[in-house]
Formats: sequence, C-alpha cells, structure tokens
Amino acid sequence: MMSLVTHNKEEATMEFEKVVKSRHSVRNFTDQAVSKQTICEIIEIAQQSPSWFNSQPWKVYVAMDKLLENIKTECSKNNRAKKPAEPDFPVMDRNEWNVRTKANMEKWRHDIVHHLSDFDDTQNEAGLSLYNAPVILYLTIPKNSSLWSVFDAGSFGQTIMLTAKDMGLDTLPNYNSVRFPKIVRHQLGIPDSETLVVGISLGYAKDATPNTHSTGRATLDDVLKFNN
Repeated sequence: MMSLVTHNKEEATMEFEKVVKSRHSVRNFTDQAVSKQTICEIIEIAQQSPSWFNSQPWKVYVAMDKLLENIKTECSKNNRAKKPAEPDFPVMDRNEWNVRTKANMEKWRHDIVHHLSDFDDTQNEAGLSLYNAPVILYLTIPKNSSLWSVFDAGSFGQTIMLTAKDMGLDTLPNYNSVRFPKIVRHQLGIPDSETLVVGISLGYAKDATPNTHSTGRATLDDVLKFNN
C-alpha cells in the first residue's frame, strides 16, 4: 500500500496525484482472489468520506465466490433473453443528455472505438460475465433518503476506488452490475427499503487490450470558472 505519511509536503502531493491519475476503469479482471481482510481495510478507510450532517447513508454488500457466480449466471440469462433492465435509478437516453456532457460521451466513444476496433463485440461479451471480476461491491442508500445522499454515496464510492488503487487493486463502477436489482437483492439479502446505487467491480487488471485505454478529460478551462 502506498503510504502518504511523510514530512515532505511536495512528496505527499505527488504520491496522491499518482494514485488519482493511475486509477482508471478496468474492463477485464484476472481470476486472482481478493481477501476479505483487504476488502475490510478498503471500506474502513472509505468510511472517512464526508456526508450530509454525518448521515453516512451508505451500506456495502459484498458479492464474491458462489454468490457472485449466481449473480453472474442469472444476469447473463436475462441479458441473453433480452429482458428489459429495471435499475433502481432511471436511465436517460444518451441523446437526451445536456449538450456539454453528451459531447464528452461522444468523444469517449470515438476515442475508445478508434483504440479498440472490436470494442462493441468484446465489451458486450465481457458485460455478460460482469467483466470477470472476483468481487463486486454493491452500494446502497435508504430509499427514504435526501437526494444529497446520492452525492454522499458518490463520494464514498470514489474513496473506495482510490483506496483500492492505493493498495494495488483496480475497479470499475458499472451499470451492468445493477441492471437487474431483483437478482442482486435475492442473492445478497438487500431489503426493498434500500436503493441499489451501483456495483463497483474490484480485483486485479488482466493484461488485456481493453485495459490499455485511458480516457481523456475536458480541459481545465471547460470545468473551472473564475469570476474575477
């Protein structure tokens, strides 16, 4: 695990920057197992994330081993049968997004297809197996939550992913893992009183072409505005 404990402020800043910039979405994982102890360490650190009035609305349900295999099998059956997805959060058609955000998505799409000519075929198949991840961390918030809890869950999720990267693991927050929430609820015992927010795939990146692409980012001028 990369230690940020140092007496040199510049050294600590560069160490943190390395962790942030090296994290990227991994779409193909090895079969290497992740220990329960490692998962506990990641979540314990992520619990330092801020939340509205310290509400800490999140819960984490861990899918691994037989339970995860059951989820993968059932989700794959639904996918192949072309059953409609029923995520807890509504999904907006990409054409209906804001012009600026839609442009970012189109740029990502152009770049990744140019980098990986068979991206659609390989990723459709990878999605059916939930990217071969050995662990998926399912994040929930109470259904009777403020919308601010969605922000809190996002902060918690990002801290999970950065902590995992700091410990040498890789992640993928993905929609495919929550397309069929009834399956996930049944396997993991998630009550109907909780909203299934996202699944974060966790493991070690496979030496595979889909993992060689790093997405670009908007320029600083596009996102940072000073009024003076």
